[in-house]
Amino acid sequence: MNYFRRILLIVLTVFYLFSCKTNNKQITKHEQIQYVIAKSGFIKLPLVFDASDDDALDVNYLVDFSSNDTLLFESGRFDIVGFFPDTTNYYAFLYLAIGDMLYPTIVTMDKNWQKIDEKIICTSGCLSSPLVEVTSCYNSVWIYKDLKIKSISKVIGTIEIDDDSTSQILNICNMQTLDGFIDKHGKIHIKESGLIDCGN
Repeated sequence: MNYFRRILLIVLTVFYLFSCKTNNKQITKHEQIQYVIAKSGFIKLPLVFDASDDDALDVNYLVDFSSNDTLLFESGRFDIVGFFPDTTNYYAFLYLAIGDMLYPTIVTMDKNWQKIDEKIICTSGCLSSPLVEVTSCYNSVWIYKDLKIKSISKVIGTIEIDDDSTSQILNICNMQTLDGFIDKHGKIHIKESGLIDCGN
């Protein structure tokens, strides 16, 4: 009798686990998109922050590859800050890409969740260099209501230059700018200035 009870218990357990898996997979891609948007929330624009400060933005949704998020994301790490409001033809969200620093990055997806574009939206001017002794640095980013983007970084510090006979310390002041926008089709247009000497 105990043998049959054990078999019945195993069969019921397997059936229960199978039912749970089946129920998890019944959710549609569209439902999962709405779930991720609801959990991430909408970004209030205009948004202004310092990209050199790792704590400047709050992460509201961390993509979980053991969940239904696999309906939307195949690989990578997505620490989502939030979605942009009022985008009719596409979805757009801001996340923090991890590298030498946290890079604020915008991704745009069409309504079928196919990627349109992905761009880092800061100048990365505050990355440390072994040659430069940095005394101050900022890397400001603005995202406006019309989805125009601007970033300005300014680094002030000193650099030591050695030649055959002498060494000298020079003061430096470097700036970089970035301007961009998201068009009505979800393409992200970015133009960077390159290095600007602001020491004169």
